[in-house]
Amino acid sequence: MLMNCWRTGLSIAWLWLVIIVPVLAGDLSSDVRKGTSGPDNSNGGYFEVGVGLSTYTNPVVGMPEGNEKGEVHTEGFLDISARYQYRCLFAELFSQSLEQFTMGCNFYNGNNWSLDWVGMAPHDGMSEEESNDYRGLNKRRDDFMSGLRTTAYFGNYIVQMHALVDISDTHHGELYSLKLARHWQYRNWTVHGIVGATYRSQQITDYYFSIDESEASEKYPQFDARASMAYVAEVGASYPLNEKWVFRSLIRRINLDSRAMESPLILDDHGQMIATSVSYVF
Repeated sequence: MLMNCWRTGLSIAWLWLVIIVPVLAGDLSSDVRKGTSGPDNSNGGYFEVGVGLSTYTNPVVGMPEGNEKGEVHTEGFLDISARYQYRCLFAELFSQSLEQFTMGCNFYNGNNWSLDWVGMAPHDGMSEEESNDYRGLNKRRDDFMSGLRTTAYFGNYIVQMHALVDISDTHHGELYSLKLARHWQYRNWTVHGIVGATYRSQQITDYYFSIDESEASEKYPQFDARASMAYVAEVGASYPLNEKWVFRSLIRRINLDSRAMESPLILDDHGQMIATSVSYVF
């Protein structure tokens, strides 16, 4: 989600290749950086932990507190990459991913595509406890959404689609996303690129970015949000320093459509981030 993508720590700031054999789709932000042909489909997993530094602008009011249009923030973050699978069940965490944390079950593998049922929390809450900028506004809760994830592999390219609905009784909205990624190998460097688009239904944007009559003020006038689109573009590189240490970097930009910009809780039509990290592989 828009807000989730720009938080640091485990929630830092907002994919993907393969051989034509049956595989389980995983966190593709992690896979594309590693230049793999797909995640391991056997029981077990892996774990990496490190530290990083990000410089970013955020188009959302209150993230961080006192945020202004075009203001540049620099923060350190804990970089974690992990995956564990048992039979069809899996859990994935990658702090530099667009999805970050996903759990689910794989229930179909074709020759070059895979179908999963997944669950994730794409939208962070907004309340006075998190930022004084939300003082006087109604509390917006975190959500949890679930649905289908379809992944198709075409050589060094991968296409991934999400179709999610709210199951947390937060906003009853729907989210649909389509992303395309590619990787290139140059000596020990793995370079990747990602482009994508995400649609959020009116229920989602209304819950997080509308201002209703009961909370309207001079600072936040009444506003009714409509369904909106967001677009992402990313380039990055990964380099193994040795058998245990990995260097990663990325540049990411997210653009919002003009309808989102009309909300008093949106400062700009885009946000961007530059991040670097060094992680230890266990």
